[in-house]
Amino acid sequence: MVKVYLKPLGTIMLRYIFILFFRFQFTDKIIQTNRDLLLTVTEGVQIGEDVFYWKFKNSINIIRLNGDKITIKEEYKGRFFKHNLSLILINVQLSDSGIYTAVVSGTKDVILSTYDIRVEVYPVLLSVDSVFNSSESCNFTVSCTIELSLSISRSFTCDRRTCEEASPAPSDPPPSLHLSLSDVSIICNHSNHVSWRNDTKEIQQVCPFGNELILMFDFVFNSMLKTVRVVSCITVVLRRGRKSK
Repeated sequence: MVKVYLKPLGTIMLRYIFILFFRFQFTDKIIQTNRDLLLTVTEGVQIGEDVFYWKFKNSINIIRLNGDKITIKEEYKGRFFKHNLSLILINVQLSDSGIYTAVVSGTKDVILSTYDIRVEVYPVLLSVDSVFNSSESCNFTVSCTIELSLSISRSFTCDRRTCEEASPAPSDPPPSLHLSLSDVSIICNHSNHVSWRNDTKEIQQVCPFGNELILMFDFVFNSMLKTVRVVSCITVVLRRGRKSK
């Protein structure tokens, strides 16, 4: 049987109520990849002569504790804390998603804790699939992809002034992926319950003629700036001449 230490209220009836309450405790956890997660059990539980398990997906025994004898699955060694029966998942990956259950097995099984772990957040990658470039225009196709092979592609046409989508966007793109253009960049966004990530490329890197356009703007801007400075200097000289008279 599972033994539970309770303070002055520790009657037999309250012990059973305590066990039954925590028996059905179920916790959902969403966690980002490469993070650590601590799984705990009901406080105050002693297993006595019973056998304690941490199970994964209801069938894989991660931990088996019987008295002083502990059997630990190889990849979980060093991650179990006998004094409080907790288990830590280190550097979680997609394969760590699933149900983890802490169970005490005696005359019957008593579930102490259950965690439904969902590992999310995948690297997002913006790639250029094709480019057709001329002196006056540029047509290119880009893809926005995440690790689970979800992907969206878009084709764009740019001239020296503007860029626009060459064909209508799909009617049912993956809801977590977004591919768009700003004035100077191509943007691939991926978001989920725990984070947001993006990957970007500058349009001028994809369409080389954009460099000439930017140089032209820089030349015009610098020329205007020099003109303003010359006019300002002439104005100051004229004002000083008037004052001296």
